[in-house]
Amino acid sequence: MLTIAVVGAFILFFMVGVPNPTPSQPPPVALGGSYANLNETVIRQSIHDFIKQHNTTVSDADGRAISRWITTYAHHETIDPFLVAALINRESAFKKDAVSQTGAKGLGQIKPFNFESLHISNPFNIKENIRGTVRYLKRLHVMWQESSDPTRLVLASYYQGPNKTKETTGQFPRHVEDYVNDILTTYYRLRPRPSI
Repeated sequence: MLTIAVVGAFILFFMVGVPNPTPSQPPPVALGGSYANLNETVIRQSIHDFIKQHNTTVSDADGRAISRWITTYAHHETIDPFLVAALINRESAFKKDAVSQTGAKGLGQIKPFNFESLHISNPFNIKENIRGTVRYLKRLHVMWQESSDPTRLVLASYYQGPNKTKETTGQFPRHVEDYVNDILTTYYRLRPRPSI
């Protein structure tokens, strides 16, 4: 009888299959998952540690300010704080005074034509730039939330603009795909593992 039960369980195991522990689709941009209710202090510390690991030139005070405002504004806009941190890492490596060749400025590398609509008067101010970065991510999320892959479309839109993304939703150019994949890879490493 025991043999029959063991064989039956074995057959059932192969019929049902093994659950995939990692999602095949990227997570939604909106805050969610097993860490949605994590203490803000824990999230801030995780992001602060990540900042210090990826850019040792960031002062401790700036690292704490960056992690604080990412956590605060991400929570306010219901955007995943770990995705915001991964994006800022890719955009500026957490250098608050970064300026790109195209004139994008600050932590989130925001273009000057977006300053007014994002209420940014000083793009090198940590609080203002992060607030603007998260607000822009929220706008893009609202735009793409009904799509089948909103996170990738939000990140592509952040990089190349929403109009260009609408033209290339079927297949992004290689450099855009690399940008999106780089942020998502960092995000998956940074976010807390789901508890079983």
